[in-house]
Amino acid sequence: MNEKIRDLKIRLMLEAEKELTEDLTEVQRYQYYLGRMQFLHYVSGKENLLEADCSGSVCLALLLATGCGIRVTADTLYRKFFTKKNPEAGDIKAAFFISNYDRKLGNRLYHEGECAHVAGVAGTDVVLNCVEPYAVLRSLSDMRPVYNAMDYTVVVRGLDRRALQKASDERSDLFGADYEFTEFAELLSQEKGA
Repeated sequence: MNEKIRDLKIRLMLEAEKELTEDLTEVQRYQYYLGRMQFLHYVSGKENLLEADCSGSVCLALLLATGCGIRVTADTLYRKFFTKKNPEAGDIKAAFFISNYDRKLGNRLYHEGECAHVAGVAGTDVVLNCVEPYAVLRSLSDMRPVYNAMDYTVVVRGLDRRALQKASDERSDLFGADYEFTEFAELLSQEKGA
């Protein structure tokens, strides 16, 4: 696709989404964007509105809801950004799946205590589970026993909004983000400055 046409489509999409979400809180926008991402294709290392991995879907929802751009792994989301152990109803939340032993998944080795998967909380007991072949909204209550049986500990944590803002301002937590993700971040920062 021609780059100018793609840029125009991105701008038009953001304008339409802005109208739909302008009266929502950040938490509601985060949940809205997670819901909107249902059925996007799972592709490792991606974070755009057509394809993403688990951490990419959470980072993209955070960007679109808050305007703060980070792109990190599930484990970094858990350790650095979602650090509220007892989140309140008004917090942005994510469910984390922590390995109870060293295990190899695909070409990656996860150590005991490392977060191997994340799912953004899209509502009461609902998460966006972004796994192959595509992302689906699922009940966390249904997922928890399955992951527990596979020797994962499942925890829900709340977002530390200040840590997110600081990393975004410093641009310290972006690793090879997609062109579209970077474009969204740039457009959203232009809007803030306007």
